[in-house]
Amino acid sequence: MLVGRPAARRAGARSLPALLRRHVGFFVVLAAGLALRITMMAAYPPALWFQGDSGTYLRLSAQWPDMPARWTYPWLLRGFEWTGTVASVVALQHLAGLALGVAAYLLLRRLGVGPWPATLAATPILLDATQLTLEQYLLTETLFTTALALAALLLVRRERPGTLAALGAGVAVALGMATRPTGVVALGALLLFLLVSWRGWRAPAAYLLGVVVFFGAAFAGIGTVKGALGMEGGKFLYGRTAQIADCDRLELRPGLRKLCPTQPLDQRPARPDWFIWNRDSPIRDAERPEDLDEFAREVLRQQPGDYLAAVASDTARYFWPSPLAPTESCLAGLWRPQPAPTDWAADYDCVPRTASPGYEWKPAPSRDVEPNAASRFLHGYGRYGVTPPPVLAAMVLIALVGAVWPRRGRLRLSLIALLYAGIGLGIMVFSVATSMFDHRYGLPALAFLPIAAALGWQRLRSTPHPTGRPAPADSEPNRPTPTDNEPDHPAPTTAESDGKHDKGTGDRGHGAAAVPQRG
Repeated sequence: MLVGRPAARRAGARSLPALLRRHVGFFVVLAAGLALRITMMAAYPPALWFQGDSGTYLRLSAQWPDMPARWTYPWLLRGFEWTGTVASVVALQHLAGLALGVAAYLLLRRLGVGPWPATLAATPILLDATQLTLEQYLLTETLFTTALALAALLLVRRERPGTLAALGAGVAVALGMATRPTGVVALGALLLFLLVSWRGWRAPAAYLLGVVVFFGAAFAGIGTVKGALGMEGGKFLYGRTAQIADCDRLELRPGLRKLCPTQPLDQRPARPDWFIWNRDSPIRDAERPEDLDEFAREVLRQQPGDYLAAVASDTARYFWPSPLAPTESCLAGLWRPQPAPTDWAADYDCVPRTASPGYEWKPAPSRDVEPNAASRFLHGYGRYGVTPPPVLAAMVLIALVGAVWPRRGRLRLSLIALLYAGIGLGIMVFSVATSMFDHRYGLPALAFLPIAAALGWQRLRSTPHPTGRPAPADSEPNRPTPTDNEPDHPAPTTAESDGKHDKGTGDRGHGAAAVPQRG
């Protein structure tokens, strides 16, 4: 015992430098992400405030215990009210952003991706200025992204997800869908992933049970299916369809014709949400909320081509830079670090606010103050520290090409790449189809598209194995060099093993990490 302890300490001392050398790139990026988040909290205390949404969430959190069951973000706010400041919620959101980057890196390494491609895949979520800014806001994006990322991680980290992991994934994806309806994309994609990579009925059944349990609890608290699923009202789809509605050729009943925009088609507002919030919008003439749904359905039925063209055009803006109309530029500026977001009375719509020090559901009063050193730095960083749209397009391309590239074996990597690409791209398309183009709505894709691209790249650069057997160790570019503390034949990873018995090593593949065969 006494002899073993110093030996263990010496082994630990040798392993720590080796660990740092092996993952030095990721540790540098992670440290930069941490420093940027600390700077963000120092620049805009206690939190950034989005007029309308932030106040609604805090007002709902104050209604406890009569808080609506499906409003997940107010429950989060309520859980931290004991701290006396919303800065605690913002700190949690920043920690969640760091955790997303760490999880992405560890998952990719577990799946056989090399340290540098894995580091590049984790960089957008850790360093993107828009991601940092939205973590500082009292908004749902961070909770939404974390819930969906957790659900996907639980199902892909092992080749055969266990029952508890599948159940947790169902609860997590339902939480994401309750936070933002766009989560329905992930809900369907994860179920399809389980069915395509069929490993028995237990995992799909447990996954669906988790979804049912969550929404069943919401139904018990609300009493209606639509309310539990967040399907009440059709304001956002009305705004999306009102922007393209050609009422001169639409067949509408008189009650719906009152909802037609008054502007000519080529003079409509650039942002569909104008038809939701502006006092001059015909939405104020709706006789009942169901009329908004009916109007949207009629436009979709009678102008399907115009609707699909609008959705395709706006989705493409996530992947290629395009000029922004003045009102769009105003909104986009809210999602980048500002020099001093306090004098919002000077520009009511285009300057972000800061929250009050406590848990008030109103922002701090407008005041004219000088930018501090932290906000000046972040404002400059925000001009360049964002993921360019063409890079997002390249991620999708690499993921899709790599996933379908003809390779013997490694089918699981293809499925995971398609899963993450589908979730990321689906979030963008669904948000545009049901609401509008906004950098805020497309941002959660940063937690999925880089992972999909890294897996696609891994398949493109891997050496095909015509015989279906693992390649020799010296032909695998990402295999670390054995050290004194490592065996001569490392256990195969998911990317190298199909789960069958390897007679050469005596090991049996089990998901992402192989374990010695026993007995």
